Amino acid sequence: MLYKEPIMPQEKKEDFLFSSKPYNEDIDINQVAAIQDFYEKNCYIKEEDIPTFLNWLTFAARTNITHPLDSPLESSFAGKCAIAQAFYNKILDKIKIPVMNFNIGNLLKTAPIHEVTCISIPTTRKNQKTTKTFLLDPTFRQFCLTEENRFERYFEEPRWAVRMATPHPGYFFNLTEKSKAFANQLIKDGYFELTEENLKTYLDPFALYVTPKEAYTDQNYLGKVAHTTTTANEYWQQILNVANKNEPLLGNESFNLDTPKEIVAKKNRSFKNKIKNFFQKQELEDMFAIPEENKNTKQSKKNP
Repeated sequence: MLYKEPIMPQEKKEDFLFSSKPYNEDIDINQVAAIQDFYEKNCYIKEEDIPTFLNWLTFAARTNITHPLDSPLESSFAGKCAIAQAFYNKILDKIKIPVMNFNIGNLLKTAPIHEVTCISIPTTRKNQKTTKTFLLDPTFRQFCLTEENRFERYFEEPRWAVRMATPHPGYFFNLTEKSKAFANQLIKDGYFELTEENLKTYLDPFALYVTPKEAYTDQNYLGKVAHTTTTANEYWQQILNVANKNEPLLGNESFNLDTPKEIVAKKNRSFKNKIKNFFQKQELEDMFAIPEENKNTKQSKKNP
């Protein structure tokens, strides 16, 4: 299930701060269908199967929100976060996994910035039932464009979502080795587990993104601060306060909402039809075939 090449070659590739690209390895759809079937029958996903399921989910989202003239491997996915959220709402509703939506701008009490989705997956660990919560962000790469992540952005005209002059979140992810590694992994996977450490690592750069240069009492720290004083628990409480408060964007996009089981079923039907057509064709050829003795008689008349 590798990403398809765009219909037309791209004239210009966007320049990104981080070298990682979206996950582009083969996904065994039969395995994902088996995971879905197990979940429907047992109401949980085996812990070792969760990455496979989420990799397919991210792949499905990115292929659904990318224009045929574009490539998920090169796209910034700019402006596609709400569309991705709409896709997740619809496909996960079919699979019966509940979602929690929120906008990071609402969380930070500023203008809307970025729509994301959280899901809690029932699983087991050491034969005990538990859940693992993940934040789905397949379009994070839009905040990692080199042009928007320069220090000079503090002194340029305000533009984009928050309407203030600041570098994008990628700038702040790029200040420490740990957050660089986190950003590269998120660009690749499109999701991460919501541990306390991961949540703070993810949201601190967005909080710094909405902090204008005037807010720094000591201008020597401008562009050098990598963390905020907000704790992961405080971020989580803010998420709970704003989650699902706004109606999700449903949109009019023509999503392919086939679940893994439906994809496999269609493939199996297609294969069976090909086999059926082959044998029907063979039967017709046999029905109208000239018997071997008649062939020999005709041949002898041609060559007395």
